[in-house]
Amino acid sequence: MPVDSGTIAAQIGAAGGLWTHTPIDWAGNEPPGPTAKPAGWPNNAAQGYFGPGEGTRPGGAVTQSGPAGAPKMLSINPVNLTTTSFGVSVVFDATVTSSRVNYGTTQAVASTAAGTTAAAQTIAVPGLTTQTQYWFSVQATNASGTSVSNLFTVTTF
Repeated sequence: MPVDSGTIAAQIGAAGGLWTHTPIDWAGNEPPGPTAKPAGWPNNAAQGYFGPGEGTRPGGAVTQSGPAGAPKMLSINPVNLTTTSFGVSVVFDATVTSSRVNYGTTQAVASTAAGTTAAAQTIAVPGLTTQTQYWFSVQATNASGTSVSNLFTVTTF
């Protein structure tokens, strides 16, 4: 079947007939073999750019709780995923007095990795188990209060 604008427009889906991406096997376990993933790109589209403030995806991707004036997370992206660690690149709307990543193998996220006071930073989460799913959230505090993002997941290689 030839592909033309009519064929594309007739497709049903959230993208309204637009092709939004080409699937890539970052794990390299399907032909044509390993493909180098650009640094900072997520392994799963659900872990991609979450959008500013309350999120730009339907339903809001970055939901966060906190009092008025508490830090807002403008973006949260998992980066540098390895067999035993990952990082979380986060941008806040202003400098914070403290930040951290809450993480764990359950939604209880009982462990923490400390961040800095910078408005843009990458928080390293080391010492993890190979091929394990981890839940994480970002937490930040300023003089007005503390904000916590919703939960996200990553899986170590």
